[in-house]
Amino acid sequence: MQLPFTQFAQSTSIFTLDEARRLYKKDQRNRSLLNLLQRLKKQGRVRQIANRVYSGAFSAVPLNRYRVPGALRGDAVVALHSALEFHGLTNQTFQTVYYFSSRLRKDVVFDSVTYHSVVPPRPLLLPAHRLLQTERGPDNVLVSGRERSFVDCLLYPDYSGGLEELDKCLSMFPSFDFDAALHYLKLLRSPWLYSRLGFLLDRHADKLFFRGEVRDRFLRNLPRGVVYLADKRPGQHWVPLWKLMVPRMFSPSQTGSLQT
Repeated sequence: MQLPFTQFAQSTSIFTLDEARRLYKKDQRNRSLLNLLQRLKKQGRVRQIANRVYSGAFSAVPLNRYRVPGALRGDAVVALHSALEFHGLTNQTFQTVYYFSSRLRKDVVFDSVTYHSVVPPRPLLLPAHRLLQTERGPDNVLVSGRERSFVDCLLYPDYSGGLEELDKCLSMFPSFDFDAALHYLKLLRSPWLYSRLGFLLDRHADKLFFRGEVRDRFLRNLPRGVVYLADKRPGQHWVPLWKLMVPRMFSPSQTGSLQT
């Protein structure tokens, strides 16, 4: 038996106006639900997350922050550091949730959490590749897979938490799907990413079994020129094997055999 709309609205952790209209069979010309929502909002029984997106103030289930992007954009994919958080592979949880969407949206701030949209790499704008290496998690959250998320962080370092955070994230991987990463790198056509990812994998080679043929596949795809692991700054160290300049935190004494 369907709940009265007022009870549904005040007890549902997150819903959109469009979802409510479909559920209660109201077309867009009918303003009854919108009028009810405005009244419930004034009464403090419903909170507005963004335009046409709401959260019931009396929901028994806490709002899952990773569900919000899907309500903000129909094509949203939880991505970058937020995806690594979702997979339990981060050293810290940010107060910003990053998601990919083909259309940028102004940041939404709700309960001290910022929801920030990022346009995905160009190859993923094609319908055939939009859902590449994504999965449905709990609460029907659409999120990028572990390996793709890590590569995306190397591609968009501003949304990764920094190199030290990424290195710690990689240390938390129980295993690494090299074939998935290589498939994604091939699609992106950015040789410098082979240098960045290969170098970081080498730092955890024993744990992740990064050796032999799979390691050689990375080495065969390195670019011709010099690559920087981070921003170009003075005092960095050269790792010839990976054609990479790395910050002081990744000094030659730490890389060891990586330069041989």
